[in-house]
Order: sequence, then structure tokens, then C-alpha cells
Amino acid sequence: MSHDIRTPVNGIMGMLDLANCYPEDMEVQQKCRDQIMKSSKYLVSIVSDILEMNKLESGDFSEKELTFDLAELLNKANTDKQVQAEEKDVDYVVDWKKSDLRHICLKGNPVYLKKILDAVSDNAVKFTEPGGSVHVWCKEKSADDENIVYEFECSDNGIGMSQEFIPHACEMFSQENITSRSKYEGTGLGLAISEKMAESLGGTIEIKSRKGIGTTVRVTLPFKIGNPEKLAKAESHEEISLEGKRALVAEDNELNMEIAEFVLQNEGAVVTKAWNGQEAVEIFGKSRPDEFDVILMDIMMPVMNGYEATKRIRSLDREDAKVIPIIAMTANAFTEDRIRAKEAGMNEHIAKPVDVELLVKVIYEWVNR
Repeated sequence: MSHDIRTPVNGIMGMLDLANCYPEDMEVQQKCRDQIMKSSKYLVSIVSDILEMNKLESGDFSEKELTFDLAELLNKANTDKQVQAEEKDVDYVVDWKKSDLRHICLKGNPVYLKKILDAVSDNAVKFTEPGGSVHVWCKEKSADDENIVYEFECSDNGIGMSQEFIPHACEMFSQENITSRSKYEGTGLGLAISEKMAESLGGTIEIKSRKGIGTTVRVTLPFKIGNPEKLAKAESHEEISLEGKRALVAEDNELNMEIAEFVLQNEGAVVTKAWNGQEAVEIFGKSRPDEFDVILMDIMMPVMNGYEATKRIRSLDREDAKVIPIIAMTANAFTEDRIRAKEAGMNEHIAKPVDVELLVKVIYEWVNR
């Protein structure tokens, strides 16, 4: 792990030194900022994986069930991965003809499912050379009136694995070649985390691979059939703008509040600040109906945390309290934190450090529902 952590840290510190040497050169300054952001995101992903695996290794699974739209989840996962594949000149194909989605309203753990599929497809794109291809599809394996089992498959024509390595592919920090860490980046935790999550859901992960030919990963997971009436549907919009939208931001850290305020105001939104959960409840309770379009809620705050504040707001006897989008913007980034946020009544969960583009997109989607 020393190599994995020190590499992005070295990139950050090195780019800062370079930027300090050329304070007047805007081209160098921009290049340094871009590299610092890239290294920072990579470092965050490493830390997140390590912390997530530590929780799973301790047996701290989240067994909560949520109703979700499978087609919507797959569309989001595949769209993100297609962008990544395109940047690498890898053909990412979603085989809808091969897929079978007779039941799309499911009840289970969509957070775990998304994380598993992301890890599998991320590996496929990562270990496929430019000009190669990745194919994904899913199909119904079995079903009755209440339960269903789905199979999700991801097949690539990448570098593949040896038969000797396949049994170790889901072990922690496992990578077949020592050069893989430098060439492809990553800790080797993706499949390890995925296998733990799949097992916690009562599912399995099966890997077939041939060195130099490619790899196919099959994920089999059981779900309950959900009630479509509990699904919220988003409208389709093209241009993203928060101009004139009114946001209540609950955040106890001054620097984080400053960042959130800058981002929102830069997008044209009007910001009202609350420094803890109780203050957020009081401000919203005293506001006019529909005075706010969205609430950004930190979790760890003094006086009253974000979970309790959200529950209090949702329980208020006014119609807008039931439907106003409440988005967690928090350093509580574990998978179970995302699920707990949903249970408290929050609509989305954005982990810190915040991806500004993602935050704006999520706010826009929810205020336009």
C-alpha cells in the first residue's frame, strides 16, 4: 500500500513545487492544477476502498432494503463507464438484445449493486487495451411472484488472467503482475470489495479468463420484486442551470460552507446558511411554502445531526416538507451511510471531497423532478 498511497501524494506535492517555480506562467499553473486534481481523486479512491474493505472485513454489512429502478441504475452505471471507455478508445457495448429486464422495479440494496457493477466494469475497461471492447448485459435467471434472481455479465478482450491467478483475483490487494500497479493504477481491492458485498446479499461472483484472450465476470444476485408506485421518476432536461434556485445549506465547517456557497452562487443559486441541523429545521420551519428548492445537509453537525434534521423536516405538517429534495453532502462516505441517508428521508448522497460537477448535476436533476 505504500506505493499506492505515496504515488498520488508525490504527484500532488511535485505539482505544487512546480507551480511555485512558475507563478506567472498560467499554462503551467493550469497543468499543475489539473494534475493535482487527478492525483487527489485517485488518492481519495484508494482511501475510500481501504476504509470500505475494513468495514466489510469486520462483518459490518448493510442489510437494508430499498425500492429502486434496475433500468435506471444500469443506465447510469453504463453511461459513466462508456465515457471512461471512450477516453481510452475502448468500445463499451451494452447488449440490450441479450438482456432480459422483465422486472425492473426491485427491492434490495441498489448501493451495493451499483458498486459491484462499477468495480467489475471498471476492471474490464482498465485491463482492455485501446481498440479493444467490453460487452455487458444482464438476464433473469429465475423468478416467482415475490423474488427474482438476476445475472449480470461483463466480458472483455483484455489482457486476461492465468488459470493459476483466477482463484486469487478477489483477494485483497491482489494483482497478477507487479507492473500492473504502475501501468493500470489501483489497489486490487475492487473485486475483493465486490465479492464481500455480493456474499452479503446472498449472491456470487464467478470469473472466467484466459491470458491474452480476455475475461468474463458473472455476478448473480437475488432481489425482491418491488412496488413501482414507490419509484420517483425524473423528467428529461438538457441544459443544466441552477439560476434563481434557492438552497438551504446546513454545514458546521466554515471552509466547507464557503466552498458550497461559492459553487452554488457561481451557478446562479441563492444560498441560505444554517450552521447545524437544528438551525436548518428552524429556518425551514419558518420559511414560506416553496421558499426553498433544495436542502444540502451535512451529517456530522453539533446540536442536531443531519439524519435527525432530515427526519424532523420530513415530519413537518406542510406539503413541501415531504417533497423538497434533501441531499446529503458529507464525509460519511461508507456504503451504509448512503443507505442510512436514504432511510432518513434524503434523496441523494454526495461524498466529500465534493465533485462539483456531480453536485450541480444532482441538484439540477432533483429540483426539476
